[in-house]
Amino acid sequence: MPLQTFDNLPEDKRQRIIECAVDEFAQHDYASASISKIVTKAGIAKGSLYQYFNDKSDLYSYLLDLVSQTKAKMMAQAFQQENTLPFFESLLALFSVMANFELQYPKLAKIGYKAVSGKSPLPEELLIKGKRASIQYFVTLIDRGKANGEIRSDIDAEIAAFIFVSALSEMGNFVSMKTGIDNNIEDSGKPTPAQLSEIERLYQQVIMILKNGIAK
Repeated sequence: MPLQTFDNLPEDKRQRIIECAVDEFAQHDYASASISKIVTKAGIAKGSLYQYFNDKSDLYSYLLDLVSQTKAKMMAQAFQQENTLPFFESLLALFSVMANFELQYPKLAKIGYKAVSGKSPLPEELLIKGKRASIQYFVTLIDRGKANGEIRSDIDAEIAAFIFVSALSEMGNFVSMKTGIDNNIEDSGKPTPAQLSEIERLYQQVIMILKNGIAK
């Protein structure tokens, strides 16, 4: 996490450093990301960066925390009435949040994806812990759905939760591929009305398949 000296910087300089770091780590995995490129783009001396962060991994941890906080804020806004939503409405809202996160913050989404799918300084046990927490969250939703009579009682909650987590993790990329919205590195602006309509259709199709299956 950043040192106090980073928090004491003027807002514009602090944001410039963050944006340059996000650009670099979005384009490269942890090992390939260059501190030299970050400081050059930010217009600061390399030694200055180490007055703000202990080392490269400290900066990386800060960016991952930024990813988590941004996503959590979107989740909180979407789930102000979480406890009253039926199961599949909750699931649709979750899909929307995850896809919208990748559409609105493509670079942060790339950093998060690289952290869990590639080589990073994150300990393996931390990655496993995060996935287990996500699965457990869905298990709780599924159990509630069973209690409400929305989900069959014979469904294995953990297996179903794993399927939902896997679908959620790829939903943003799938939406991008189907709609032509570029969520890789460069921001491509707001989706068009036609793209928004297609995104909604994709959400509904995924929910329908998960709810009803594919058997005739």
